[in-house]
Amino acid sequence: MDNLTVIYYTSNREQEGFEDNIRKTLLKTIGDLPLISVSQKPIDFGRNICVGDIGATPENMLLQVMSGAVEAKTKFVGMAESDCLYHKSYFEFRPDSEDTFYYPDECYLLWVGNRNRKYWRYHRREISSIVGREHLIKIIGKILLQPPKHIRNIVPKLTKQETFHPDYPVISIKTRDGMHWASAYSREYETELPFWGRPKKLLKEYGIR
Repeated sequence: MDNLTVIYYTSNREQEGFEDNIRKTLLKTIGDLPLISVSQKPIDFGRNICVGDIGATPENMLLQVMSGAVEAKTKFVGMAESDCLYHKSYFEFRPDSEDTFYYPDECYLLWVGNRNRKYWRYHRREISSIVGREHLIKIIGKILLQPPKHIRNIVPKLTKQETFHPDYPVISIKTRDGMHWASAYSREYETELPFWGRPKKLLKEYGIR
């Protein structure tokens, strides 16, 4: 058995067709890796944990991720968000250490709307990572004990962080239905990326016009 479980988490707020296309791609991407989905509505996707309609907040997102990690049986877990696209090399990475959060070195935002012709570069310094399962549970527990703050500012104070190098970047597709429409990003952008192609074409493939 492989030593990594994929944890897919969703608040089920995105358009059903869009999120269904994300899930279909994820299944092809991860191959035979064990998959746990944590959702706010029941979905037929791996081993599903439905937490009910608790709302889309950072704290509830952490609770969902923790629920998946507790149920996983592997040494490592890999996060998969309901609005993100990953290349298979993301899930092929295995950390050297169990007490460190490992983030992909290249991530891009793709907004739906007037900016959807560009991929905007940004740094994913939150929970979305490859990490030791027990360490993730411990860190989330510590975060939830603190007053609400932006997760990006809390995690570096609680754990070591490193980057790894998938063959192609992670793409985060921003719609008005997601938890955060506004996100910090770099002024660097690309109008086309290897493997993913052009933004407008990619959005069309995932059911967004």
